[in-house]
Amino acid sequence: MTRIILQNDNINLDTNKQYQTHGFVSDRDLLKKRSKKYLDLIAELDAKTLTDTKGMEELIKAIQEEFGTADIASLPLGIVSKCFLGHPYEVHTLDLSGSQIIKHYKNTETMEPQFEKARSAAKHNAYAIVEIYNDKIILIREDGTASKL
Repeated sequence: MTRIILQNDNINLDTNKQYQTHGFVSDRDLLKKRSKKYLDLIAELDAKTLTDTKGMEELIKAIQEEFGTADIASLPLGIVSKCFLGHPYEVHTLDLSGSQIIKHYKNTETMEPQFEKARSAAKHNAYAIVEIYNDKIILIREDGTASKL
């Protein structure tokens, strides 16, 4: 059963938020620098510090803060990043719309199609994470800067 972990009614309406666009997020907004808190929490996926309820709630809150009042359709489907668990794992996903929230992939495993297209970019040392959207991929460097693929 699919479980949506981000919903608009849980988001605090902050008029100063960088993504405040009445539900629609433009590419220009998506290319704004990501916060250190957001990147740090996602980096902790390998450390297994987010496996408990409190850790996941903190991650979900950080994602909600990062994207403000964006409509659920404007949020990432998920995030792909390099996995540091060691061989044979190479990447992991954070699925923001499904029941398998965090999954680590071995180098021989095939990912879901929407995530597989970001695999090579996620393995590249130039990027900390890769955000997957319905119609685009956003590459995020360790300093938080973003570019569209």
